[in-house]
Amino acid sequence: MKRQTPAANVRPLPRTVQPLPAETISGFLGRLATANALTPRDLRLHVTDLAGMSPSHPNLERAAEWAERLGGLKPGHFADDARRNAMYVRCQHYAWQSALCRRCGYSQRARTACRRCARGEQTSVRSRGGGVCNRHQRWHIDGADIDLTPFQEYAHAERCLSGTLWKRGIGLTTGELQLAASLIRYWSIDERPEGRIADRMATIGIDSLDADSVFLVAYPEIVRLTAILTDLSFASYLLSPRFSLAEQVWALEAAVVTVMHGCTTPHLHQVAERIVARGKMAVETAFSMRQNANNKRPATLEKGQAPGRGVAVGDPSGVG
Repeated sequence: MKRQTPAANVRPLPRTVQPLPAETISGFLGRLATANALTPRDLRLHVTDLAGMSPSHPNLERAAEWAERLGGLKPGHFADDARRNAMYVRCQHYAWQSALCRRCGYSQRARTACRRCARGEQTSVRSRGGGVCNRHQRWHIDGADIDLTPFQEYAHAERCLSGTLWKRGIGLTTGELQLAASLIRYWSIDERPEGRIADRMATIGIDSLDADSVFLVAYPEIVRLTAILTDLSFASYLLSPRFSLAEQVWALEAAVVTVMHGCTTPHLHQVAERIVARGKMAVETAFSMRQNANNKRPATLEKGQAPGRGVAVGDPSGVG
């Protein structure tokens, strides 16, 4: 293993850049390199050498000390930033209540930052929130830069995701939004979107709600549906063994058609039935674990349904 160079011995680069909130270390180094007339590759190799990492598979996110020194940042900047933008989790350290645990918390998966916030440069962030920059009213996922000024509902959805849903432990890639997006996409197979969604599709230039476009076009509805599905009372109803499968499927369909201002469809019914059936199966399995005398750590269903946070229903990976 290569020997590390103490961060205190590293000289800062002449030009500095202001880091974005929860910017990744690799993204920050790329912008720092550009500001100092270096290629990102050159600076990456330099940091790799300073940190004593293998040049074949370096993980620059572990080189915070050297990045902070090169960029003229205060020691611990990236660690402090990560704590401020950590995901809410449920763990034994806080009696299974939703909290920002320093030991169990983690950062959201990195996503591309708003190009306007980064002054035209490309970088990535792990900040709380999703695909909308409310400051510039732009959609910025996967490097896009789409004007959302005519559609203020995106700003409301982003505030909900970074506020209410974030405190439920829900982020852009935790699965709940993908589940809601799948339900809306299956609904749209038989029902043509109207109203605001149709206006967005025409403005953005999208003809249909497929797997690639549904997140962009129906983002406000996806966030709203996610808020309903993860509400404690609604999720408890869908997971309760006291109600029939038909009743719970009807409730799930009703949530979708209420958000979409439409009627239920055959495709929506089929996927809703699969989701609820899978959820009921998971609950029955958990109950059987509690009743098994050989199980030293029985499942505790109440952990996922404590006040203040709902639970997602079903596995979005099995919904197409």
